[in-house]
Amino acid sequence: MAKVTILSKQIITPSQPTCNSIPSISLSLLDQVAPPIYTHILFFYSTYLLDTPEKLKSSLSQTLKYFYPLAGRIKDTDKGKLHVECNDEGVEFNETRVTGANLESIRQGPAVELFKELLPIKKSMFDYRENDPLLAVQINVLDGGGFVLGISICHLIADGASLSMFINWWSCTSRGFTENLLPVPLPPRFDCASVFPPKEITQNTPHKRSTEDSGPNQDIAIRCFSIDSKAMERLKQVGIGQSTRVEAVSALVWRCIKRAQGEDIVSMSHVVNFRKRMAPILSNESFGNMWLDVEIKEPETEAEKNGGIEQNIRRAVRGVDEQFVRMKAQQIWDEREEKGTESAKFIFTSWCRMGWYECDFGFGEPVWVACGLTDMRNVCILIDAKDGHGMDVWLWMAVDEMERIENDHEFMKFVCSSDLSAQ
Repeated sequence: MAKVTILSKQIITPSQPTCNSIPSISLSLLDQVAPPIYTHILFFYSTYLLDTPEKLKSSLSQTLKYFYPLAGRIKDTDKGKLHVECNDEGVEFNETRVTGANLESIRQGPAVELFKELLPIKKSMFDYRENDPLLAVQINVLDGGGFVLGISICHLIADGASLSMFINWWSCTSRGFTENLLPVPLPPRFDCASVFPPKEITQNTPHKRSTEDSGPNQDIAIRCFSIDSKAMERLKQVGIGQSTRVEAVSALVWRCIKRAQGEDIVSMSHVVNFRKRMAPILSNESFGNMWLDVEIKEPETEAEKNGGIEQNIRRAVRGVDEQFVRMKAQQIWDEREEKGTESAKFIFTSWCRMGWYECDFGFGEPVWVACGLTDMRNVCILIDAKDGHGMDVWLWMAVDEMERIENDHEFMKFVCSSDLSAQ
């Protein structure tokens, strides 16, 4: 039985005090409608050195000089608008010792409860009224060698691309670009509120939902299915010509979900990072929530069916441009204000090509990157495998539906799985 013992807790602040000319940063409209949750991610490393904690703390402090809002706190303003007060309250940094588990055992069959212990923030929901930190870090040293770096970040201020931007900058800092050993990337931009101005909130505000955290839903199963490079090539040949990995895997998963859910089937939507679609107004350095989910239509005609769902995924994703983004953002806001809830749908999101496996802090690249989210339903997250060709498919579904997925003949031709449900 694995046991995680906390050795120390500290607060890390920026290496240089945040300038008084930047007292606060407004959240954008899309930040306002982002889910008020923590995004959790885990990096598994095979090498641990005695100076690892101090090196991570020092480089984190240097990184926060550029990502200073992460060391602040979200505050409320008049009429429901939120902003980040850049007050340098800091980032939580925990150190733990893990006994009774090693890298291989954790990867092969961990329980969600163990994942939870490896993360600095144990709950799913974020509550600014409790002065919750926007970012927290935990280094878990394994008795068998190596360590696990757990990171929790508030979704109201950062999407997956923003998290990737921060972690890659942090790892580069730790390796030495501040000493001119590596090229310095462009600094982050915190100006998205000027592109998507926040609005006054009247009712059903997403960030004012109950933040009571009851833990993982016992009716939900969590699995990580791995598709290796050879299976990926076979899968891409099944669909339309020149399918991308994300298109091919999304189509496979969706076909199997439809069979698993039967009459209870919900609609499919795919998350799109639209930074490049709005250049030069936005850029890869734009920090915040710059994503929208687009609905994927079911094939109707025989021609569409022959082309497969991949074609409709490609058409919907590539149809996202500035005009669509502005229209969709207004639509999401109107729906949230009117209903306060979202229609039932199965959400696909890709964390591929985000450079997770390039996050070398000077101790080597991670051997595995895992999603630490637990309290979700009807969600699929795609993450690159370490070789950059395969892919990990993370699924959150009802237990009975997951059982049908695991017995789906087409699905199991391409994947192997790990049970991540609480044990």
